[in-house]
Amino acid sequence: MMNTLIKNVIENKRIILWGTGNTAKEFYKKFSDKITIYACTSNEEEIVPIEYLNIIRPCEIEPESDFIIICSIYYNQIRYQLMCIDGYEPNKNFIKYDIFEELYNAEINSKKLLIAVGQCEIREMCQTLNLLYYFKEKYSVIYFDEQKVCAHGNHYSLSETKECINLLGKANYFIKPSVLNPQSMRSFHLLQQYLDKHCKIITISLFIMDSYWPQDIASEREINKYYVVRNNAKLCAFVEKDQVIEKYVDEGYSTREIMKLICKDDFFDYNIVKNNHSNCLKRARISDKISDIKMADYIIHNYNIMKLYCDRGHFNENLLKEYVRRILQFLGDDKSESELLSTDIQCITQCVNELPIYPSTAKILELVFVKKDTLYRQKRYDGIRLVTFEEYMEAFITYCQKACGVLSCSYWIL
Repeated sequence: MMNTLIKNVIENKRIILWGTGNTAKEFYKKFSDKITIYACTSNEEEIVPIEYLNIIRPCEIEPESDFIIICSIYYNQIRYQLMCIDGYEPNKNFIKYDIFEELYNAEINSKKLLIAVGQCEIREMCQTLNLLYYFKEKYSVIYFDEQKVCAHGNHYSLSETKECINLLGKANYFIKPSVLNPQSMRSFHLLQQYLDKHCKIITISLFIMDSYWPQDIASEREINKYYVVRNNAKLCAFVEKDQVIEKYVDEGYSTREIMKLICKDDFFDYNIVKNNHSNCLKRARISDKISDIKMADYIIHNYNIMKLYCDRGHFNENLLKEYVRRILQFLGDDKSESELLSTDIQCITQCVNELPIYPSTAKILELVFVKKDTLYRQKRYDGIRLVTFEEYMEAFITYCQKACGVLSCSYWIL
């Protein structure tokens, strides 16, 4: 049955496993009776073979006659090593073991291949789809990080991009966010040039949701001015910008004084919150106009009934499920849609930090799901805690005050 995704790539080639550890051993155990594996290799000075496989040195491998399946946690380093040598292309001369498995299963079981490119929201949709048994019977899903494979990305990687474009021509469906930014549009247009003409593109409406958090009306998702890193750990709970807290800390207010102010249910101006909410919904409607998967109607009808976002860009379980449900509707997969309703997806969102909602915002927008004792996930360097609005904000204010003190000392030191 293999005829396009895998067979044409490995046909008449010696298959070599790069890696001899547990990952390689598991792969060999799973595939030794399905494909002919010739040898194993690694960068180790002394290579211990997997069972009775031949041993071959990396310098003895030829890209024209050999095909490498990388079974190692050091995949990125090995990929870079190979691509520095003429003739090696990802998914042409070598492939990561889990991508090979997806493509192999897609061909053997006549599955459709779905390639998705986006940021965390798209990744979480793919993770949810992969939890659905019936969906996995019909589709194989491979996700790529937009920040790595798009030219506008902050973490752009040429090797990751090549890996992506060498798979795009094999895709039956291509999932991407609908974008209005000219730079992002150009990046996705370049990727789409590698798609087969029969590939169906599915655009998804994504937008910044700041109705719940009017304290940040600056540039989209600006980082808190007092953001610091401890032991290379990102302090997620304190990365988000909060102009209110920054202002009071800069002006020397105490924690008690700040808490007394922000806990008032009339702290924010009614018109500011309402206008901010109105602008948010306008962005949602604009995004919907250029999208296959639309979401503005759901946001409008449910924003005050159930929590939809953890912060301005990350979905709550309710909204994530609805996005996936609409993708399944688009694909006409009723069976998977029914399965989704009973599937627990908290394993995907349970590590996402939640921003607390100010009491005055909850009152103005009539958010019935917000109470005084509502708990939020606060992701800190030492783990996740469930805290109330007041507990979160007290910790946040203390953090900003201490960071402010450190920065003021550092200025004179530097």
